[in-house]
Amino acid sequence: MRYTNYYPSSGMYHVSIPQLMGTRLDVLLFGDDRQQLEYVWNDAEAELKRLEKMLNRFDRESEVAKVNTDAQFSSVRLSDELWKILLDCRRYCELTDGYFDVTLSDFGKIIFMEESHSILMDEYGLMLDFGGYAKGYALKCVRERFAGAGIERALVNFGNSAVLALGTHPYGDSWPVCIEDPYDRTAPVKIDLRNASMSVSGNTPSNPEHIVNTKTSEFVRGDRMVAVVSDDPVDAEVLTTAWVASGNGQKPDWMEKFKLKNIYKIR
Repeated sequence: MRYTNYYPSSGMYHVSIPQLMGTRLDVLLFGDDRQQLEYVWNDAEAELKRLEKMLNRFDRESEVAKVNTDAQFSSVRLSDELWKILLDCRRYCELTDGYFDVTLSDFGKIIFMEESHSILMDEYGLMLDFGGYAKGYALKCVRERFAGAGIERALVNFGNSAVLALGTHPYGDSWPVCIEDPYDRTAPVKIDLRNASMSVSGNTPSNPEHIVNTKTSEFVRGDRMVAVVSDDPVDAEVLTTAWVASGNGQKPDWMEKFKLKNIYKIR
């Protein structure tokens, strides 16, 4: 059940949504005008639901699901936004030596038709999966809406896996976020965020094989968990996925191409 409340003494508007973009979402917004905060958040929530509807390949009515089906047989024209997203994913694929790959197989088998903004899958069964991109992109869109509305202090938290922090906690100089090591719950990692975004990716005991090494087409096995803090929510989301997908216990060399605030090897 969706929960909202406003606390006048602190000027805090709290939203909790049990399931959005595949996980729990908690939001804190600060301001003196409750109606304005409600309006700003309702606008942002509508944007998140729109993006989920576009990028969720498991929703048969989503644009991505339809592309995955139709582009197997003929070229499919993409919306302007999805076209730009796919070009961005191609850039990330190149920058990460192929370890970030929204096809989970071979990005090079997507045929791009620049003039018509269309694509064709050059291998039957190839599909697009934006699971390692969508929440970062969503946080970037939400941040733009907050900036346009003059929101300077906020926390948007997708189940501690993708977090956007604006300004600082009301009683501190940052937003403290604790990341639990699922293999050792006695040693959480505390990360302080301020005007930054964080993403966490890795295996857990309940979900030990869900990230694919795109070079071997096999699931990454073993205890793996990393966190990246960046000014860019998409960078953070993509790089945690690519690092784990590489199967590399140490930070890959290609991460030096990005300007990151912090990198944490949790497991």
